[in-house]
Amino acid sequence: FLIRLYGSLVFALATASGGCSLPEGDQSSPTQLHYKWVKVRAAGDVDQMWELLHPDIRNEFERWLTAERLMVNEIKTAYPKEDAAAALEAIGGAERGELESPKALFKRFVRPSPEAPGTLGEVSAHVRSEDIAADGMTATIRTYGGDEVSFKKGADGNWYTTLASDEAVRL
Repeated sequence: FLIRLYGSLVFALATASGGCSLPEGDQSSPTQLHYKWVKVRAAGDVDQMWELLHPDIRNEFERWLTAERLMVNEIKTAYPKEDAAAALEAIGGAERGELESPKALFKRFVRPSPEAPGTLGEVSAHVRSEDIAADGMTATIRTYGGDEVSFKKGADGNWYTTLASDEAVRL
């Protein structure tokens, strides 16, 4: 803990004199994508966050929405009227099944940052290390703030963000 704290303090002091704003970032590497994701999330740009999700994750939202639609349809068409209301209540209503797109489902659950990270947040969001798997298709970056973030390369050669395993389970 002390070593990580010391490293963070040294990094903070080193960047304080030269400014500590985050780079704009792009999808050329996991580190660059991390910076882009932090900025997009801080701006509350959920549409751009959706575009930065790996296609496999977007496909999972498509599957989820399809399952919601099928379930709501089944309840509305096959359940006796006296049971349908209770069944819909048990699944949280029909709202998710009536959404127009997987992106709309994502928007219901994503938690964008409420504001820009500020100086201390920007310092802690800087990448401390980047570990790319031997196959070159997955990567993990670690920040000075102690976060670990996973990324996956797409078929187009760009890097995309994935969901942390605890976040995937929550969803």
